[in-house]
Amino acid sequence: MKGRYFQQLEKPVAATFLGKGKIDEIARNAREQQVSTLIFNDDLTPSQARNIANLTHCNVVDRTELILDIFAKHARTHQAKLQVELAQLEYAYSRLKNKWKHLSRIQGGIGFRGPGEKQIETDRREINYRITILKKKLIEIRQTAEIKRKKRDSIINISLVGYTNSGKSTLFNLLARDNRYTANQLFATLDSKTRKVVLPDEQDFVISDTIGFIENIPHHLIESFNSTLLDVRSADLLLHVVDITNPRLSEQMASVNAVLEDLNINQKNILLVFNKVDLVQGIGFSFLKKQLRAEYPDSVFISALTGEELEQLQSHLSYFIQELYGLKHLIIPDILTELLQYVRKSGVIFIEEYDEKNKQHKLDVKLSDSIYNNVVSQIEKYHLLHYINS
Repeated sequence: MKGRYFQQLEKPVAATFLGKGKIDEIARNAREQQVSTLIFNDDLTPSQARNIANLTHCNVVDRTELILDIFAKHARTHQAKLQVELAQLEYAYSRLKNKWKHLSRIQGGIGFRGPGEKQIETDRREINYRITILKKKLIEIRQTAEIKRKKRDSIINISLVGYTNSGKSTLFNLLARDNRYTANQLFATLDSKTRKVVLPDEQDFVISDTIGFIENIPHHLIESFNSTLLDVRSADLLLHVVDITNPRLSEQMASVNAVLEDLNINQKNILLVFNKVDLVQGIGFSFLKKQLRAEYPDSVFISALTGEELEQLQSHLSYFIQELYGLKHLIIPDILTELLQYVRKSGVIFIEEYDEKNKQHKLDVKLSDSIYNNVVSQIEKYHLLHYINS
């Protein structure tokens, strides 16, 4: 990066976003430093981008274009590539009218509406057609994902959320003992990944890693990645991972909360996980930790890279799972051996007694509602058949 420019204005200049003096300054410095690309940390209208490019003789990239370019670079899975292409096409469609120089051409002939149809209408039709195909493919992927997700309804679902580059994927690898790709860069993760985790006390859950959020993320980008965010929507608990080394952590936390609110999932159970404590030590860290602990008393401080304080996080997760499961009382006939083993495997047993006289097991156990209802149904079916046969 050769330079950075700021300008305080009551509102953007309609034609060039920045004032004429600032544009002239940028153009002069760009020539002197042989800069060919200008990146704006705001969205520009097509006419603003074109006017700035004409005045500075530089390629102009706005905020959304830069994010999409990073997305395209990091898209690895089929789903991520489809989502990025959809976001790019929807962005291009909204800017089609003023962006391309060839749009003034007139195209006619066989197969067209006739002389007079502008090229822009042809381009719009082609983009719309491709957008329709992409949305259909993403719906199919979403339906397949929902089927897979229903199969794990009986187990706790935990999802990682957080500002991009906060260490979510590193924490995912630590908890799931996985090797998910990690990098010190924006949006290293674009697709969702799910793994099963077993805690030291034998309680288990599935954890999902998702795309990182960013400040003022364009709404249509969130919509394009809607299928990826399904794991967030269906989660029983969200682990909000925060980079404790970032001086703007409060702003980043607010940005993540704003996205969760946009997705209508800000009322879910959320556990704050302040990450990268291995990078901040000494008196300054002690003061920061004390301050954050006072403001967020139920938060956890951890290093996903080194595993420091992992036990504290595991303890919080174990407690949450126990609280989420309600204590259920079951009486299982001795003959239903497989059902008894299923209960032992699926829940946390607090009390188990054997009634020798009636040949049955009495249990106080924590089970999810779906498993409990299934077990009760099996017991009632057994008693009904026993009654009929008697």
